[in-house]
Amino acid sequence: MTLRAARRADTGPLHEAITETLPELIRWLPWARAGHRRSDTRRYLRGARSAWARRTTLEYLLVQQETGQVLGITSIHRIDWTRRCAGLGYWIRASAWNQGFATEAALGTTMHAFERLSIHRLEAHVALNNKNSQRVVEKIGFQREGVARDSELLDGHYLDHIQYGLLHTDVFSHADCNK
Repeated sequence: MTLRAARRADTGPLHEAITETLPELIRWLPWARAGHRRSDTRRYLRGARSAWARRTTLEYLLVQQETGQVLGITSIHRIDWTRRCAGLGYWIRASAWNQGFATEAALGTTMHAFERLSIHRLEAHVALNNKNSQRVVEKIGFQREGVARDSELLDGHYLDHIQYGLLHTDVFSHADCNK
């Protein structure tokens, strides 16, 4: 699997992945709506490229090397360069579930944030009922820090989120941090 920045030409393949997974995405992500159209995907990618240019959010397409199929997206978002903190996000298309792609992508993005971007703290906010996503962040070492009640308004109702955190120093020894 390869992680790379999205391009304008990715609209079709990304739209296919979104459409395939839309019923699940609607449950957890505020941008996912019933009736999602290709123009919505195009707008989404335009926003992602704009945020990349401003360095506020870095979204990566997950692409299967052998087939070139778009498997989903991972992101480093809510980037606070002064505090060196950010959020981690990800989703995987339904046909690629239970194959380890989410864990591989989340781990790769986490290591990129720590090693290349000098992020000190990553957070993952996972809906209380999204057990699959909780398993992903727990597998890669994120610590459960608490529950944020009514954390996100989604389709007219609020979701509670579990806040997870991972520090650079949780992953690398103190001696490694000073290199």
